[in-house]
Amino acid sequence: MNLLFQKNFTVNFIFSVIILVCCFAGCQKGIRVEMVEGVVTFEGKPVADADICFTPKNENFGIPAIGKTDSNGAYQLTSSQGGGFNKGAVAGEYDVRVMKYVDLDYVEPVNPQLGDSVPLANPKHHLPEKYADTKTSGLTATVKTGKNTINFDLTK
Repeated sequence: MNLLFQKNFTVNFIFSVIILVCCFAGCQKGIRVEMVEGVVTFEGKPVADADICFTPKNENFGIPAIGKTDSNGAYQLTSSQGGGFNKGAVAGEYDVRVMKYVDLDYVEPVNPQLGDSVPLANPKHHLPEKYADTKTSGLTATVKTGKNTINFDLTK
């Protein structure tokens, strides 16, 4: 039970950090967002519970947008602006990453007060690791005015 709690805590912590980074990276007021949805598949099969992040190619314009796939691999993006969240993404060009982690290596408890170093969990990727980084994923997207359907079929 403790191991399951620790795994869930670590996965939720990683996702929370991603959300916070995306939020603080581009809190801008008055930006219009466009509806973005799609499906993520891996070798033709839906990818459930994956995190997808759109990062603007032009770091001086736009805000990151994130989403999570459902059991059918479907996602909808959400962006933060002015302290709130809106469904969609700002129109523009994006680099994309898709992350799904499974089984985390067990980390022995330590006592930092005794001088023990605190190990970090080592996440294992359910998808090829290249998709977890915008520099190596090869995934891009263009968000246009109006409703956007952007699907990703990932391969090995």
